[in-house]
Amino acid sequence: MRALFTRLRHLWLGLRLLPGLLTDGRQRLLLAEMRALSRQLPGILQRPIPQAMAQLEAITLERPSPLPPENKTRQLADLAALLDRRSPLGLCLRRSLLRYRYLHELGVPVTVLFGAKFAPRDKADVKKILGHAWLVLAERPYHEDDENWQGYTVMLRWPDKLASGDVNG
Repeated sequence: MRALFTRLRHLWLGLRLLPGLLTDGRQRLLLAEMRALSRQLPGILQRPIPQAMAQLEAITLERPSPLPPENKTRQLADLAALLDRRSPLGLCLRRSLLRYRYLHELGVPVTVLFGAKFAPRDKADVKKILGHAWLVLAERPYHEDDENWQGYTVMLRWPDKLASGDVNG
């Protein structure tokens, strides 16, 4: 049931953005730019995360108009991540990195958290580890449902501006 609800939310995002994409060429160009960057992420992530994140931050893009406001930029990044279904990267990682890259350009001081947790056991002797990536703003999850990040132990944060403290909000 939860998977169905998630798919419906994804569909709703696309439907909400469709009128703007149909009428605003700048939004279409930005979505195409974001999708191209999403396709580059697996190559960028061949490097250790700190170098990959520095490379992601250093990418300079020339565009004819400025980025839209924060909410619209975030929504377009979410859609770009959703549309890249053939990526070897998980949706949460694509979404977090695209959001981070473009919100960083807007000056929004978000932080990417990379976490892990043990999955419920299928067999008594087998442990599986799950990974998740999400953003925080002012140490609060940034447009992230609680059930998506709770229970994960933060393994890495970018940028690492806090040496200590509660990173889960």
